[in-house]
Amino acid sequence: MTATQDITIIGAGLIGIACAAWLQRDGHRVTVIARGNPGEDCSFGNSGLLSPGSVVPPAVPGAWRNIPRWLLDPLGPLVVRPGYALRLLPWLAGWLKSCAEPRAREISRALTALHAPVFDNYAPLLADAGAAGLITRTGQLYVSEQDDGAAGTPFQQALREAAGVRTEKLSGDAARELEPALSKTCRSALYFPDNGHSVNSFKLVQSLAAHFQRAGGKLLKRAVTGFEMGGRGPRRLLTDGDPLPVGKLVVAAGAWSHRLTGQLGTRLPLEAERGYHLMLPDPGIRLRMPLVNRDHNFTMTTMDTGLRLAGTAEFAGVDASPDYRRARMLLERGRRTLPGLRGERATEWMGCRPSLPDGLPVIDRSPRFPDVYFACGHAHFGLTEAPTTGRLIAELIGGRAPSIDLAPFRATRFS
Repeated sequence: MTATQDITIIGAGLIGIACAAWLQRDGHRVTVIARGNPGEDCSFGNSGLLSPGSVVPPAVPGAWRNIPRWLLDPLGPLVVRPGYALRLLPWLAGWLKSCAEPRAREISRALTALHAPVFDNYAPLLADAGAAGLITRTGQLYVSEQDDGAAGTPFQQALREAAGVRTEKLSGDAARELEPALSKTCRSALYFPDNGHSVNSFKLVQSLAAHFQRAGGKLLKRAVTGFEMGGRGPRRLLTDGDPLPVGKLVVAAGAWSHRLTGQLGTRLPLEAERGYHLMLPDPGIRLRMPLVNRDHNFTMTTMDTGLRLAGTAEFAGVDASPDYRRARMLLERGRRTLPGLRGERATEWMGCRPSLPDGLPVIDRSPRFPDVYFACGHAHFGLTEAPTTGRLIAELIGGRAPSIDLAPFRATRFS
């Protein structure tokens, strides 16, 4: 049995709430502190994909060749705001280093270990919260207008094979039999039968947070501004209200995490990779499963509030104003994939993915303070990685052997 401890978590997104849920299951007294309500930031508007089959890193050999073409298109899948490029150079250098084949293979193995138990590690949390119906396992379909474009390069295919990911290559006609709404321009597809999705990611976070509170957890709406330090870590959190005493601390503050870890002596090269979505409440189409357009790197997911088109990557920092043209252009591209798609009463959203150059999160004890833990940098895979991250943090704090190798996720790998 784990000895009961007082634990404070900074961050009420899906990562922070999953950590809180697993720690509470261990019998700890847990407080979550965040500037907003649970799930209001990046967790609110994600694509909804749950992807144990996502084992291909963002950085792979040859990926850099796409960057000039993407940057020339102001509404393409990748944009760097004017004036931000110099600040982004160190992050890009780290990303390019991760493109090397040996490193990409290492990252893929780490993603495989972190993603594989997603459904197993969600199951007890959803059962506790009475929210099992918010997740469905219908599979996912990658689609492309290029022959073999959906399956990607031979290297990407080899990574999936090495990870034991089940896939099925399909022609355009076979894909339309599986998903009749697909355009005739689709020439190739890749089916992932073991993937799934959330029908409402915001409701998922809220449901877990509500159960956490019913079970005695505390949720405080404050902004953390600094720390009053002791020998093993912070003794008190400095906030926009009264200071708060703290025992053990978990930093899970999404795209703002590096500002806090930096104050705690650990600098992380974390960037806000801003993503957009367009929510269509009456799309005229109900997909049987989520689609991932591999030509333009965006997703299409049927949720309980309509069809969500989500994707793109924009680097501009966490404080820059949104460019909602990037959300609106998803409708045009969505219509090319799904003819007849209706866009009336569409709503736009932007959120900041917390991204590290190698595409892996940090799940670790602070290298400087034994009572501080980090759970941040989950980038595109936060929904998939959240339950396993929460379990791993609970194992670390409980002094148990971690259920997967944590070496790839250490905070010191950027030193």
